[in-house]
Amino acid sequence: MLNLEAVLSAMPGAALVPGLASAWRWSPNPMFTFTAALSTDGRHNLQVNVRGPYDEALVTALLAHARAHGGTFVGQGRPLVAVGGFHHDGTPFDTVGMAAAEVHGYHATENPELSAVTYAVFPAYASEISGRENEEEAWGRFRKMLRPNTLDRTEVPFVKMRYRNTRTRSMSKGDARGFAPLDTLVRELGLLDGAPGSFVEWENRHGAVRRADSTGTGLTLTHDATQEPVNPGQLKAVARTSGQ
Repeated sequence: MLNLEAVLSAMPGAALVPGLASAWRWSPNPMFTFTAALSTDGRHNLQVNVRGPYDEALVTALLAHARAHGGTFVGQGRPLVAVGGFHHDGTPFDTVGMAAAEVHGYHATENPELSAVTYAVFPAYASEISGRENEEEAWGRFRKMLRPNTLDRTEVPFVKMRYRNTRTRSMSKGDARGFAPLDTLVRELGLLDGAPGSFVEWENRHGAVRRADSTGTGLTLTHDATQEPVNPGQLKAVARTSGQ
């Protein structure tokens, strides 16, 4: 069985983290700072990787919160998990994100055994993670959209959408909804007016699906089998609250 304490404490330049037991910090190069803490059972590594400015107090708070709520993600078989109830003065984050080994890839090359028992810990927002992401979706969110190694990042709400616009000739590929920035959703909804035959369909982190259609006489919004006429301003307002 892997001796995590021995492995982590032996990282080049590793130093103990003040105020957090069984935790170490090291920098592989001037750009990155890694901080790791043992889970409560001592069998898993909880790790925050930071690129750029490092905030020791925030990182310590993230790891302490993750450790205290290990039962919500360790061994649960979910590739991406949101651990709510987080608060740290001076930051807007309200959630701690957790990514499993198949998503984060930490230590995968140099120490696969360590990688397999490592969870990536990162500052997050409740609007960003549904907890239902499959491995492919979790990989894409973690590696391409959320910027988990940046401590001052902005919110990236969970939005999956598909659309077609008859006026701009723009459309999504295939019939499945794919992840997109919230600004893309708002932009496409704004282009619906005056483009009969166009539509935008989107899903939020709760799994709620809405669809806006441009008809010959205006715009309609369909949600929970209910259809109602709306104006462009109303559509944008609905989109802005989708991630909540």
